[in-house]
Amino acid sequence: MKFLHTADLHIGKRVLEHAMTEDTAFVLREITEIARAEQVDGVLIAGDVYDRSVPPVEAVRQFSDFLLSLAKAHIPAFVIAGNHDSPERLDFCGDLLDQSGVYVAGVCRGTPKTVCVKGEETVAIHMVSFARTAALRPFLEEPIENAADAMRAVLGGIDRSVADRHILIAHAFVPQGATSESEINPVGTADMLSAEVFEGFDYVALGHLHGPQTVADGVRYAGSPLKYSFSEKDHRKSVTILELEVGKPATWREIPLHALHDMREVRGALNELLQGEYSEDYVRAVVTDEEVPPDARIALQSVYPNLLRFSIENTRTMYEEDVDPAEGVEQRDPLSLFAEFYEKQNGIAPDEARLDVMRKLLVEEVER
Repeated sequence: MKFLHTADLHIGKRVLEHAMTEDTAFVLREITEIARAEQVDGVLIAGDVYDRSVPPVEAVRQFSDFLLSLAKAHIPAFVIAGNHDSPERLDFCGDLLDQSGVYVAGVCRGTPKTVCVKGEETVAIHMVSFARTAALRPFLEEPIENAADAMRAVLGGIDRSVADRHILIAHAFVPQGATSESEINPVGTADMLSAEVFEGFDYVALGHLHGPQTVADGVRYAGSPLKYSFSEKDHRKSVTILELEVGKPATWREIPLHALHDMREVRGALNELLQGEYSEDYVRAVVTDEEVPPDARIALQSVYPNLLRFSIENTRTMYEEDVDPAEGVEQRDPLSLFAEFYEKQNGIAPDEARLDVMRKLLVEEVER
């Protein structure tokens, strides 16, 4: 049997206030095409379907269209909720969806949702949505102190006799994996899971970390289908194709995904960047000139219309980053502090009009 593993779709995502609607539609179509071409027996979606618990209407419509495209190709979908999702909303009409080959695990009540797929062997797909430890305590008899205790208790209820092979879909943070800044990572260790918790499964389809990676034998993050921050600019986005042959260990391979717009960084002198090739990629531009004109960002948008981030790195700015920002603040002129802060935030010095506004505000504050 063959399955496609993906995760962290984050439908409805905005990157630096730029809507990713068209990019998401593009990549979901490609995932559907790959699933058809590979003739998979199911698509495993390991959480974070949406970017927030109450997704915008367009995001819900996009996911609906994606599921419909899979259903038309007679490809079942197995979906769990991630930490960005509302599990209650995600499995609305869950029993009805089951009849259409769309299996959704919403709120985890202490036991996985299990669906058996029959072929030469019977493969059980166990689905465990993301849940905080405190939310699981009412459903579990044994005491649990952390996410690892909770996951062990949930997985301990699985009936291994129902199938020949067992796949787990989960959304969790396994610290052996490489992270990126667009993920929400736990504070402390209470929500972390060791890969050892997942022993005994033929394959564990994980979601949460955005880089495709194998963290232990048979335990794998498919990664997100799109780049959601510049910390992911070097990622090679893909889906994972899992294959289960009778009497053989599970094997998997990556199939690359293509982006409507890549996310990348350009760096150099302003004139060099302005002479670069026109590109609609999502770009972070780093200008290295010692003197940068105030309209540098606007000028760069003629070459990179999807310029999402602009920064200046030269001897002066690098030096300032190494200085303790609190040093001597009491002795500094408030207007100069504002000018310094403004430049760090915007990459250019404030113009005279903005300085005049700040001067008036400072005078009003003193006169109160």
